Amino acid sequence: MMPNDRMPSISIGVIVPAGASYDTSHHWPNDKGLWHASVRFDAGGHSSAHIQGPPAALRELAAALVEAADRADASAVPAPAVAEVAG
Repeated sequence: MMPNDRMPSISIGVIVPAGASYDTSHHWPNDKGLWHASVRFDAGGHSSAHIQGPPAALRELAAALVEAADRADASAVPAPAVAEVAG
């Protein structure tokens, strides 16, 4: 029998449209006195979710999201045209 993993494992995919509504007002101390926070978002219709964790984890996620967006923006820029040189 496989031992239980103390860390739950899940895989999710969330498609968030530009203009989604975000609520960052929730924060609380856990039972050890360490503060956590959450970001809840409403993507319209019945679609909503939240992400929660300690501040360092949320900052790491935020940095990864900014990096992903920057890479997507850079990929959308067409490559510069190469001029042909007449021989």
